Amino acid sequence: GAGHCSVALCPLLTTVGFRVTVVDNRPELATRERFPAADAVLCCDLAHINDAVTIGDDDYVVIMTNGHEHDFQAEVQVLRHTTAYVGVIGSRKKTAFVNQRLREAGIGEETIASLHTPIGTAIKAVTPEEIAVSIAGEMICVRATRREDAGIKLHGCPMH
Repeated sequence: GAGHCSVALCPLLTTVGFRVTVVDNRPELATRERFPAADAVLCCDLAHINDAVTIGDDDYVVIMTNGHEHDFQAEVQVLRHTTAYVGVIGSRKKTAFVNQRLREAGIGEETIASLHTPIGTAIKAVTPEEIAVSIAGEMICVRATRREDAGIKLHGCPMH
């Protein structure tokens, strides 16, 4: 999604080494002007994300659409791929609704349980910028854990 939280998240993710592709169905929001730090900004029907982007094993996906139905459309497509991370913004009510639809679409419980929802590290974030920090923090942690699990030494920082 290309909403206000994405506007805050995109430049933060690029500063910590993620390459960002923004996808939204609203042409007035999915613009280069709103996302100058993004590698790509795409406007497409969210029911056909697979036609617009390729999703792979090492990809991190953040789903922040403008509604329950769009979340479902995005999630059901993304969850049919193996990814490094899938996080979804939303309330418990929205999450329960979408998760039930995912079950009905044949998405397994283990896959649904792997979702990071509500997205982000619990830091009591309120503003779009704070929410962006919480999401980026969670993604950094997942990335570091994946690297450690692969035997990649991160750095010699004495804090770790």
